[in-house]
Amino acid sequence: MEIILKEDVANLGRALELVKVKTGYAHNFLFPRNLAVLATGTAKRQLAAERAKAEDRYKAEKATFQVMGEKMKEVSLTIAAKVHEGEKLYGSIQASDISAKLKEAGYDVDKRHVLLAEPIKQLGMYSIKIQLHKEVESKVKLWIISDESK
Repeated sequence: MEIILKEDVANLGRALELVKVKTGYAHNFLFPRNLAVLATGTAKRQLAAERAKAEDRYKAEKATFQVMGEKMKEVSLTIAAKVHEGEKLYGSIQASDISAKLKEAGYDVDKRHVLLAEPIKQLGMYSIKIQLHKEVESKVKLWIISDESK
């Protein structure tokens, strides 16, 4: 039986994809959960129209994030942190801290999009990757300085 997926289904396919499944699986699992519809002629035409709209939205979103990424390359953030024993921080700088600083600078970036291999634990200058979109990545400069309030 041919069906059109409304949402991503693990081990089956992605949304707006035409797949073949067994009748029982479609009737007992996919249809009751509103995850798929039967692939009729009308549904296939609607699928083509929805794919075109989704592709247009994807391209527009990607273009928006590319412009934002180009602007972000010029951003330099500074975070003051408590320091002990030379250049070691008392805590660490997490992705959420960087996300908060970006929001202060006018860029609404979620902490999940800040790509840190591990938390920052020393003073210095870092180049931080920001994943804005599936295909758009940018970098910002981050300076970690001592807050000098001992």
